[in-house]
Amino acid sequence: MAKNSSSVDYVPKRKKKNSPLGLIYVIIGLIAIAALLFLLIRNLRTEKVTKLDMTKRQLLVGKSNLFAIYEDKLALSIPFEISANKDETFQEIVDRKDESALLEAINKILPEKLAYVYWVNDGEIDLLGVKEKKTVPDTSIDGKRYVITSTINNLFDELYNEKEMVTRSNENIIVDILNANGRSGYARRTGEKIEEKLLMKYNPANYETLIDESYIIINDISKEKAQEIVMELEEKYLKIREDVTVPTLANVVVILGKEEKVVFEVNVIGDNDNTVAAIEELKKQGYSNVKNTKTDSTIENSIIEYSPEDYYIAYKLGQYTGVTTMIEKDDLKDRINIIIK
Repeated sequence: MAKNSSSVDYVPKRKKKNSPLGLIYVIIGLIAIAALLFLLIRNLRTEKVTKLDMTKRQLLVGKSNLFAIYEDKLALSIPFEISANKDETFQEIVDRKDESALLEAINKILPEKLAYVYWVNDGEIDLLGVKEKKTVPDTSIDGKRYVITSTINNLFDELYNEKEMVTRSNENIIVDILNANGRSGYARRTGEKIEEKLLMKYNPANYETLIDESYIIINDISKEKAQEIVMELEEKYLKIREDVTVPTLANVVVILGKEEKVVFEVNVIGDNDNTVAAIEELKKQGYSNVKNTKTDSTIENSIIEYSPEDYYIAYKLGQYTGVTTMIEKDDLKDRINIIIK
């Protein structure tokens, strides 16, 4: 029988296979979306940091470090594990979120004071705009970490303080020398020595009264230059004075007392040959009240512990003993500890 010419055979359609190229496009799209989400979250987390006014001095509290920011000039990283004082670390102060205690502790360690605290421990800290980034130098004593304040002071002179103060030539430095010991012509003779050795100018005069103590008043001079002056003076107990104002145009003022009955103790801690050598050298240099505490301390290097006002006394002791690592301690009064390794 003949087939009907109008009939059409049914042919089933084949299922269209998924294109591999389309799958790739989907994966690329997901990756792009994930990247955008990551950047968005990151920007949100760092929003409070990027909006900070980098012309201010401020303390940032991060995840495991403090950051002392000095405008756009210097950023110092301070690990939480470092001791803030004799009783606690910065971690402990951060944990209780005590901003006033945090500022007080950090301002006792750093030579330039900070005024603001920002908590950014839930994000990252962008310091791209800061010229110099450093981590504070520290040392370990009996398992505790302390900032080496002597190194910090030099760091600020080099990186933060005005260049003209640090690099000012000795010929442009004026030293006021005030005689407070009653010895005739003493200020003039001391000035002549400074002029000869350091090429600095000097103004000799008598102080208003005779005193036993000696002082140094820093007006406009770097610590490095002040250290040079201190090492040319016979006086051993030059305390820093910040609570008095002497009307003068001099960069630095030294008040030279009698130092006959000064109550000040130098305690050399250790029990080895280096300890004996240090004590002998100090006595040779004329230090009378030198004590020896024979005890073993776990330290990385020999160190000097001093009160803030006794920095230049400690510096001079360090030059005689060869101990140049110095740590500031608020609980010392008219005493310096030299711990010998």
